[in-house]
Amino acid sequence: MKLNKPGIADSKILGRDEEQIFQVDNDLFEKALMWKGREKFVERFMEEDFALHRFLSHSRLLNLFRHAEDNDFFVNVVWHQVPRRYFEHTIEETFVTKDLNRIIEKLSGFSNFLSMHDLSSNYLGIFVTDEYDAERKAMNALMVWAVLMGRFQLAKTLWKFCEDPIPMALFVSALARGLAQHSRSTDTSVADRVSAQGREFSTMAIDVLDMSYKESNARTFDLLNQKFPDFNDRTPIKAAYISRNKYFLAHEACQIWLNRLWEGGLEITDSWNSRIPEEFKLVVSALLVFPIYFWIRYPAKNFVKDFSWVEHDKVDSGSINETTRLGYENVGQRDKNDLFHIDSLFDREGVDNTERKLKVLAELEGKNKSTRFRHSLKHAAPEAPASSSGSNLFINRNLPLWKKVYYLWSAPRTKFWIFQLFYWIYLAVFSVVVILPTCNDLGLDVIILIWTLFNVLEIALRTVYQIHHGFPVSLFRRGVEITFITGFVLLVAIFKTYFNFIRPLYTRSLMAFGLLYMYYRMVSVFFPMNSILGPMVYRIKRMITVDFLSFVRLALPFIVANMFVLQSVMYPDLPFSIETWRKGFYRAFFTLFIAFLGEIEYTPRCEAVRLRNETANKCWIGDYENYTCPTLGVMTYLLNIQYWIIMRLILVVLLNALFAATMIKVKEDSEFIYRYQRYRTVLDFASRSALPPPFSFLSYSFDWVIVCCVKTQGLGKQKEKILVGPRTVKLLENHAPAKRSYESYSYWMGLTKEYYRRKEREERAKNIAQDQVSRFKGLADDQKAIRGSLARLSDKLKQLEKASLVYFEEIKHNMSRKGHAKEGTLNQLSRLSPYPGTGIKRFLIPDHKVSWDTELSDYKPPSYCRDTYDFPVAERHYVDPEFTSRPRKDPAFWCWNATAVVGGKKIDRRTVAPPTDTEAGQVQYALDHRGLPRNIVGRTGLADRGNLCMYGPNLCVQVVLTRFRDDALRFLVAKTSTYPNLPSLFPSSKTLGFRNRFHAAWQLVESLFALPDGPVKDLAPPEDEEHMHKLMGAVIFPGSPDDGAKFLAVQQVYAGYLDHVDNTDNAWMETVVWHVDISTGEGLPRVADENFTWKERSHIKRMRPFEDHIIQHVTISKVVDD
Repeated sequence: MKLNKPGIADSKILGRDEEQIFQVDNDLFEKALMWKGREKFVERFMEEDFALHRFLSHSRLLNLFRHAEDNDFFVNVVWHQVPRRYFEHTIEETFVTKDLNRIIEKLSGFSNFLSMHDLSSNYLGIFVTDEYDAERKAMNALMVWAVLMGRFQLAKTLWKFCEDPIPMALFVSALARGLAQHSRSTDTSVADRVSAQGREFSTMAIDVLDMSYKESNARTFDLLNQKFPDFNDRTPIKAAYISRNKYFLAHEACQIWLNRLWEGGLEITDSWNSRIPEEFKLVVSALLVFPIYFWIRYPAKNFVKDFSWVEHDKVDSGSINETTRLGYENVGQRDKNDLFHIDSLFDREGVDNTERKLKVLAELEGKNKSTRFRHSLKHAAPEAPASSSGSNLFINRNLPLWKKVYYLWSAPRTKFWIFQLFYWIYLAVFSVVVILPTCNDLGLDVIILIWTLFNVLEIALRTVYQIHHGFPVSLFRRGVEITFITGFVLLVAIFKTYFNFIRPLYTRSLMAFGLLYMYYRMVSVFFPMNSILGPMVYRIKRMITVDFLSFVRLALPFIVANMFVLQSVMYPDLPFSIETWRKGFYRAFFTLFIAFLGEIEYTPRCEAVRLRNETANKCWIGDYENYTCPTLGVMTYLLNIQYWIIMRLILVVLLNALFAATMIKVKEDSEFIYRYQRYRTVLDFASRSALPPPFSFLSYSFDWVIVCCVKTQGLGKQKEKILVGPRTVKLLENHAPAKRSYESYSYWMGLTKEYYRRKEREERAKNIAQDQVSRFKGLADDQKAIRGSLARLSDKLKQLEKASLVYFEEIKHNMSRKGHAKEGTLNQLSRLSPYPGTGIKRFLIPDHKVSWDTELSDYKPPSYCRDTYDFPVAERHYVDPEFTSRPRKDPAFWCWNATAVVGGKKIDRRTVAPPTDTEAGQVQYALDHRGLPRNIVGRTGLADRGNLCMYGPNLCVQVVLTRFRDDALRFLVAKTSTYPNLPSLFPSSKTLGFRNRFHAAWQLVESLFALPDGPVKDLAPPEDEEHMHKLMGAVIFPGSPDDGAKFLAVQQVYAGYLDHVDNTDNAWMETVVWHVDISTGEGLPRVADENFTWKERSHIKRMRPFEDHIIQHVTISKVVDD
């Protein structure tokens, strides 16, 4: 369980325990609850008939709140609902004994939901009622804990084993709804998640109700009529209404239940003419009585005698022996020190101490309970007398006329239409009273006022009755309504009494407002019962309370601002008075409906009084002597136009759009809300008196007489219940509910499990198509993957082919090192990988694809540019920046195939490669698609500058010095044998900036032979080959600087492209090779650079093909010259 592997536990332990050796103890079950995500274990333990009432006491519940894993939801959402804060968020024992019920009532509306006294008494085996009740109460407490801890998945698991699944699901839905409302101000995401869980529990209750309704109508309606003591003696319909669960009340079974209550058990026949409306038949039958015989039917099944005995379900009494005991190992020291900590009946504190704790605990909860320690039922339910005939239902099928009239007038449907008929009569008389000219007869006024007072009295008495019987009533709404109507009656009476002091118009206006309210009141009282008008009323209410109020808030600043602005500009000289306010408000507000175009037109009346210059002898702002004439001008027109545009074209259009959006938005939801509010209307008329105002006082007077007779012992209490109050309410409320049997519990628990099995089947059926689609997608993905693998394999074969060609080329060139000058230009070294100083692999290119003229469609070489600060300090000034760091076209900087001076430095970007026979003049290298120079030989497999300083050609000068010694031609070459790491076998030097090949060759020779303080230090650098020849002689033979040139032969043997490992597609090495032959060895100074020495050709072990070719060329030329 700690590893959360329920499959292993079920298959390896529980599944093999055929003899039921393994028993789940309290500690193990407590861990399953505390550890998050162990719902599978809890379900498995509950399937093993784990007794919750033997596990859960109020101390255990407190321990669950204290030590549960992952209590962030409880701390962040629920903890703030506690009436007081505990020190350092420590949960005291009073949390479960007092505050927990307050939180539940605040969130769900269910008061005193849990009893810690009953919970602990049942835990000790002292059952308050019976064992089933004890198990149910323990389950209720555990469900509350799961929801408040945010463990909704655990709550769903426990819900499978609830004896009352529908009321419990409605309760959890209400609790989640309250949690969502209180957490929305702090975290909307948590609120949305909790709200979704609440809707899911509501859907579960609806689904189980639907299953029961389709299987057994009788059980369903029995459930809807059943009061549940655990849920404040509320029926499921009442619980759904209080928790605002409109979807549950919209279910067909609930609506049929409401229809039966609405009809009052009556049926209207279709005799005579079926086109006659049923409402007409009902009203006429109630008023004329005799149509009852042919228009009203009284089904025998709906009129059972009130005193008929109904056999109660029998419940086995007894107790379950205690098999497990909570030890102290899982209880902290703080838990043991709790004032009312309960561990076991036979703890070390003794029976008396435990009895004292239970008594004090009961007193804390405000209950007068006595506790006796016995392992049997404390109270036995009284058994009903048995019936000898096997049936306890007696019906008088021939009802007397007075009962038929009584039942007809007690039906809510009859009351609805009778009340509405008399209300229309009341409104008609009231309308006549208001519309009569002059001062009408005082008698009509008195009739209206008395009738109105009877309406107020009926509302007040009905409110008291509904509150007494636990009906859903909005006290605030009723209080406002009673206060408003009473105040209206008193004001009219005062105005009529002191008519000599109060203008009659004010009285008439007051009565007009009262009549208007009475007409509007009819919309909220009678229209919600209509299937067409009911949803429309909700939509109108939503448009007024949400959209229109938002519109008013938005439009109010514009209305107020333009009320003052337009008045001040158009009538600047109007005296400040009530008329000023009236005109400003009139213009600003009524622009919503009409445009006051007459005010912005020139009229002859006003033009006749226009002010002239000679009359302007006083402070006058307007244009006319008559201040009632509007002053017109550009500013007047601009202000009016902007106001009309804002109000008429923007805000009014916006209001219409809001109304249309609301109509679409609440179109589906309005039907559910109509059915939800229909419940309130039905119960409201079911609890009304049979007679409407002004005759309702007769009905209430009869009730008062009965009550007085009961008080004086004239009648019994039972007859009072029969005679007092509407019959529909008496049928609705069963004050002596029958005890529910184990079979009833088993039915609903089995239905819940069947619901889960059906859900699993639906999920599997739903997943069949998804599984098939996923399998087809898997096959398509596999096919795609195979195709991709084949494509990759094909690419790898192509790469292998390219690599093999490259390797074959390398082998061929390694086997044959000899060749001519063109061998040094095939980019052999320029294609070696990895690139020097990096781990970059070049793009593999075979020999026949090196040339740019050969197409290579998939050629995508990597790029590399060495950072400027990685070059020596002397070279950094000449390093080109990355090409992307400057504009692509900058002729002042990128002087391709030319020379330029940039930033004080002279740069030569021309190539030294000689033209071919088909070319004339200077060789021009091409540019690629990015505008960079393109390697003049071909591809190298790497783009950008690489390790070289400049894009394009990078020139270096090499000097091949030869001399005869011991009858052998010797070459000045590098000493070391690490040939690949040297820039050249011969002395070489880079030419930075402007490339003077003569100067570079002379400096190279000077660095090899010149003494530190030799006379050549003051010589000017050479500008041509002859001058360089002379200076080289002076350097090599410092003893005879003027004649030294006679012992030298200087010749340029090569100028062009150099195959080098640093070459890239956009930067390459070029070289100029000078051959300096020393004809005498006398007076030759020692070589100053220790890295070079004189070697014969046969002693040079390793060299590049290009260098091998140069040595062969020099040797052959020397032999020919000799």
